[in-house]
Amino acid sequence: MKRAGGSTFWLALVLGLWLPAAAWAHDFHTSITDARYNPKNQTYELSVRVFADDLEEALSRRHKTTIRLDRSEKVNKLMAEYLQAHVAISAVKGTRATQKFLGAQEEADAVWLYLEIPAGKVPAGQLWVQNALLVEIFDDQTNILNLEVAGKKRSVLCRPGETQQTVTL
Repeated sequence: MKRAGGSTFWLALVLGLWLPAAAWAHDFHTSITDARYNPKNQTYELSVRVFADDLEEALSRRHKTTIRLDRSEKVNKLMAEYLQAHVAISAVKGTRATQKFLGAQEEADAVWLYLEIPAGKVPAGQLWVQNALLVEIFDDQTNILNLEVAGKKRSVLCRPGETQQTVTL
């Protein structure tokens, strides 16, 4: 009788190397953005949570080179440019103010991005929002934007083909 110890060893080795990598992968593509209007500064203060590997993929495709998230000024600039192109809040549809990128903070497999968008006086009536993060990469991308203005809270769901919404306050 022949022992199968050799093939069992190789199977265990392959599974041992593959399973940890698979545990890091994720089957859903979602970002969460919390935006609050700050009346003192007359800005929207945004906290954006995305999966770090998804953001790396988006930046790498956009710049046609491998981008790894680090604390360098170069990567901060690339993240700021990406946010400027994909996220907006405005009183006038289709307009976008120049954002101020405040920084990023890593959290396990995700990254928090912080920015401010100039707003002017307290908004009333309707706002135009855009959240097109990662839709160029994933056809199942879902972006949730939670907006708080003068005590009123609204949530917006943006997906590929539906990245712009009008929010009534």
